[in-house]
Amino acid sequence: MTIAALMRKGLIALLLVPVLAALFAGLLTASFSLPNAPITQHLLEREDLLDDRRTNNGRVIDADTECIGLSVGLYQSGTPNKPEAGPFKRAMHAKSLYGCEQFQHWLKTGKTNTDRDYFRYWHGYAIVTRPALSVVPYNDLRGHLFNLSVLLLGIFVWRIAKDFGVGVAIAIAAPFVVLNAFGFWVVATKAVTWFLLMGGALMVSRRSTATVPVILFFILGALTAFFDFFTAPALVFALAAFVHFLYCVRDDTMDRPFRRLLMLGLFWGAGYAGLWAAKFVIAAMVLELPVWRDVVDAAFFRLRGASEHVDTFLPGAAIFENLTALKSFWGLVALFVFGILPFIRREYRSQWHDLIHRGRIFMVIAMIPILWLEVLSNHSQIHAAFTQLNLALVFMMNGLVVAGWAGGKAGILTSNGG
Repeated sequence: MTIAALMRKGLIALLLVPVLAALFAGLLTASFSLPNAPITQHLLEREDLLDDRRTNNGRVIDADTECIGLSVGLYQSGTPNKPEAGPFKRAMHAKSLYGCEQFQHWLKTGKTNTDRDYFRYWHGYAIVTRPALSVVPYNDLRGHLFNLSVLLLGIFVWRIAKDFGVGVAIAIAAPFVVLNAFGFWVVATKAVTWFLLMGGALMVSRRSTATVPVILFFILGALTAFFDFFTAPALVFALAAFVHFLYCVRDDTMDRPFRRLLMLGLFWGAGYAGLWAAKFVIAAMVLELPVWRDVVDAAFFRLRGASEHVDTFLPGAAIFENLTALKSFWGLVALFVFGILPFIRREYRSQWHDLIHRGRIFMVIAMIPILWLEVLSNHSQIHAAFTQLNLALVFMMNGLVVAGWAGGKAGILTSNGG
């Protein structure tokens, strides 16, 4: 891509920021305009599920984050059915209740001791939860989220298998069995991140690699700012980039891959940071609150803020916490399948040699979510049961070696993609 073409794409992205900000604000305003009474009723039908922190297969659910998310738009100043502000201002303010105990108490009594301002996020999941809970009970919403999540994974794996073979598809899908993907599938505040992961990967799989899809990555970054609740934004970018470069190998368009990755990253980052900044600007305009001071304080806390859940900020602490969050069974599976097996045979070690010399772009992409874990160490350690999904691409690389599809002679590094 020439400098002139890149500048044209940059101008398009810049013009898209206010358009997407208006779209996102409009969608949230529409969802906040829905009456609260049916939503409250459908939540109370299975109120016990709100505080359910484990699935039937023993994996963990982020119940407190889900309760916070569900309270956004439902809890506001005033009474539930007569809030003190209009839907637009309420959408930009996004008041919430902190944790399931407070939320359940408020649902049953209409009273609470504390609330918090959550204007830093777009809370895009509300455009899913509020319309859905207006017509179905919370239990049904969980079922629909699960079914859609599994369907998207199935389509993604089928697509990879069709284009690269079953071995690559298994290697790419296997980490989601070991990591706590199930905990994403059943709660709205996590499922929307899963939709972005699968949707982004599927979108790039359908695009030509002859040109660099920077606008697509810009839009994906904006959607990440809108939907993701700070769980795995770097993985949304990295998985899409990983899949894109798989197709570059297949299409023999791997010329200057690191320059291409830089362009994709800059446009994704512009979409992500730009739409988040747009939310701050809107909040500062319509709310009588110290918006910018709150944003700065939150940023410093997430980088190195002290917490009872964080013991140290030594290098590697976040990675260690996310690995130990796999617990005994899945931790041992991960250690053997992704830590030991890829190195025990000579042919595997030979494939690593090929990857180091010819597939460095994939190794760099796999490290992007790991770097995110370390930089945002406070958040990564507190939420290790879910941010562990950021380990997926490193596991995928090891899985490709075990599957025999990473070597220079027959693997993903050949011009036909294997």
